[in-house]
Amino acid sequence: MNKRKTLWRCREKEEGTERNRRGEIMKNRLFSIGLTSIIISLALTRVCLAEQDQLGQITFLSGDAQVKGAKETVWRKAELNMPVFFGDNIRTREDGKVTITFVDGSLLKIHSNTHIALNTIVSPVEKKSSVLLFFGRMWNKVSRKVLKMKAVEIQTPTAVLGVRGTEFETGAYEDGTMIVRVDSGGVTVDNEIDRSTLSSNEGTQLSLVTRKIKTEPDFRPEWERIEKTSRESLFADGERYGGHVNKEIYRRRDHLKGLVDKAKKLSEERERFLSLAEEAKERGDEIGYESSMAKTKKINKEIGDLNKRIAFYGRRLECHFGLFSHYGYLAKHPEYSKQFRGKEFILKQLDNIEMIYAEFNAMIEEGMKMSMEDMEDLMDEMKEKVRKFRRKREKKDPFDEMDEDF
Repeated sequence: MNKRKTLWRCREKEEGTERNRRGEIMKNRLFSIGLTSIIISLALTRVCLAEQDQLGQITFLSGDAQVKGAKETVWRKAELNMPVFFGDNIRTREDGKVTITFVDGSLLKIHSNTHIALNTIVSPVEKKSSVLLFFGRMWNKVSRKVLKMKAVEIQTPTAVLGVRGTEFETGAYEDGTMIVRVDSGGVTVDNEIDRSTLSSNEGTQLSLVTRKIKTEPDFRPEWERIEKTSRESLFADGERYGGHVNKEIYRRRDHLKGLVDKAKKLSEERERFLSLAEEAKERGDEIGYESSMAKTKKINKEIGDLNKRIAFYGRRLECHFGLFSHYGYLAKHPEYSKQFRGKEFILKQLDNIEMIYAEFNAMIEEGMKMSMEDMEDLMDEMKEKVRKFRRKREKKDPFDEMDEDF
């Protein structure tokens, strides 16, 4: 925001300082519109500044592993000491293993046959770190420092993990089977129907249709056997599992669209109250100005809350996209496809899923345009412009006390 303030001051100096009251108010309005455009370009989900920050680097690598950046379409071969960034996708094949050491000291060990993404969708108003596990297995060690500063979650197609402890392992397999084992600390498992918190040495096993989450003490899962069984189940009835994921994609798409439409309506309503506030200021209507600004502040809070929900459900939907895309890979594979019963259903639905994914990206960008924090910064800058105008006039303005409340 400081850079934008500097740019504005330079522009103001060039235009001159002789402005009457009406001209200054109109300038504030134009400033608001211009700054809004800048915020939109910065707050788009996949083009935000956070993506430029290095999250960590690959500190162990063996076998076949690949990385694809948030704005990239081609996978690159992973390399030792390669940096990883916001939005990166990482996948391993049959013999691949990767360890990522984050700048905060946390560790992420990615096993073979795994595909993850780092923080692909996070609202500008969220203090959260999110990893999407589309399928496969990984082990996490989260530093306590991170847990004190922000929330950490792991998203899978089956459930969401809220991290409260430091060490845990997660498997999300091809038929929707999910396994969680906590080594130390606590992890909350939420499948949007039930929620349970696992403590040290506890774990649980879920499926795509699980309703009740059952906590098992001294949980010792047979990771490799369950992974093998999961693939056998998928290959035996691809239409069943693919149909379930396909249905979830459409359901979540519709829900997300409803949230985005609501955010757009709130943004339009906010603009209306901002205009009313400026009109009230122009005619000296203190009560009208105060009322419109209060409603604007309330809408900003609602938009901020919606931003968080859009980001959360966007991550849920992206997990299902990732899993169905993997089904497509298996259905097209020259060897795996021979064993894949129901692959015809998967291949038939792939084009539709890709179209929905394109629609999804557009929806996310539309729904994440503005955040509550950005709007608070915007209001602060607008207030500063008004204060500067008053100082030039060198007389008391009846709106001084009101502005202190916004």
